[in-house]
Amino acid sequence: MKKQRRFLCTMLCALCAIVSSASLTEAKIQVEPSTDIQLEDTPKDIIFSRDGSMAFILGQKSILIYSVPEAKVTDSIPLTKNYSQLALSPDESTLYLTSQDSPQVAVIRFAFINNIEVGKSPVIGNANAPVTVVAFLDYQCPYCAKIYPLLQEVLKKYPNDVKLVIKHFPLSMHKFAEKAARAALAAAMQNKYEKVNELFFTNFSKLNDATIRDYVEDAGADMQKFEKDIESAQVKDIVQQDIEAGKKARVRAVPTIFINGIAPKGRSIEVFSQIVDEELKKKK
Repeated sequence: MKKQRRFLCTMLCALCAIVSSASLTEAKIQVEPSTDIQLEDTPKDIIFSRDGSMAFILGQKSILIYSVPEAKVTDSIPLTKNYSQLALSPDESTLYLTSQDSPQVAVIRFAFINNIEVGKSPVIGNANAPVTVVAFLDYQCPYCAKIYPLLQEVLKKYPNDVKLVIKHFPLSMHKFAEKAARAALAAAMQNKYEKVNELFFTNFSKLNDATIRDYVEDAGADMQKFEKDIESAQVKDIVQQDIEAGKKARVRAVPTIFINGIAPKGRSIEVFSQIVDEELKKKK
């Protein structure tokens, strides 16, 4: 009995301490003035993408695609029926819509088409090709090194119809990735870009300050000009523009590939070829 009383007393003391502590550290909420978003449809439900950059707003006549960074509706999906709720699949490729008045679930599959400009990035292949493959890559990434030969295979299969644009997306976890990106772009000023790419990806696990310079020299670059160009504002700006383009295209990891703005649902010559063939049919 004494043990029970002692236990109850201990618990009461602990509870009092918690209550006392809570009263001394009251949380305060800072509230900013609300902002109204004007829509063309009456909203019923709203969900967000995993990174919070995109909102899907269910209306009476459509699903509105709202870009949070741009603070505006960028697209919409028309609806032929009324729905009350929507959900988004984990891979963000499918929307599920339900209605309180129906036992059915509507399934809408979709894909974002990203408008990624070539900008000042070097082009590998036919610069006037109708299909553009944009690859966000990191020279120290083993998966990027593995996919690069596949990209070369696509260029070989479609020599006149496909061009490759590499957008440099160096990860902070890779110590020499950013310098390797600048080195490749500096080499591009001497028309050595494609050769340097092959050397960097073939030797991705060996990249460091010394080997980066060695591989550029092996590609036949003028090293005096290279040393100047790698530190130039022009080269640094291109890398930064590539990173910003990746963020805008919601790139979360490397390698990330887009074919005319479409992200393939797989990494094989068959998957890539199917998209290329479909894009070529559109052009015709």
